[in-house]
Amino acid sequence: LAKLLFNKLSAEFEYTCFLQLPKGEINGDYMKELEGRVCSSMHHHGLKVALMGKVCDWTDLTLKRLLLVLDDIDNHRHVEFLKHISSVNNCANSRYIVTSRSLEYLNRCIVTSGDRDIDACAFNVEYLNFKSSKELFMSHAFPYPTKPSPSLAEWVDKIVAKCDGLPLTLEVMGSYLKKKDSESIWSQCFDALDEAENISDWDER
Repeated sequence: LAKLLFNKLSAEFEYTCFLQLPKGEINGDYMKELEGRVCSSMHHHGLKVALMGKVCDWTDLTLKRLLLVLDDIDNHRHVEFLKHISSVNNCANSRYIVTSRSLEYLNRCIVTSGDRDIDACAFNVEYLNFKSSKELFMSHAFPYPTKPSPSLAEWVDKIVAKCDGLPLTLEVMGSYLKKKDSESIWSQCFDALDEAENISDWDER
């Protein structure tokens, strides 16, 4: 959803950047690594700054309309980084979009505009219902005009139900099962999803 929104709004902004945040150990160079990733991903009027032969300078962003997406905030340094960029940019017409699986981090996101600090407005993305889940799964497992064989039709409903309305799970499972005609493979996938239900840690699950 963030990527779709980014693509839809990009033409309205002078500078744009969509950054999938890195995971791993947080050390003293972590903030510099984030700055480097933003510079390498930054676009100016649709053209990648790094490919234009320009050196990315943070002061170039000051008072410029910026659309920035930080995808998957999951630690306090990400929150600090968002505030740092917004304070350098300091433009009331800029927009910041962040995604996270943690409401705690979303609620801590603050951007600076002029002399004001602005809190984030969190939007909770609901799970897909069964009908939408099945449509998404089928689009990956059986791209039009292919259809499941009668022997697999029952497995489709079982696996879709086990995906719990999570779009990424539905996409991954659907793509994996594409062109797999063996019922044993579908059964193994169902068993794996069934086993995952007993794991409490979300990332491990």
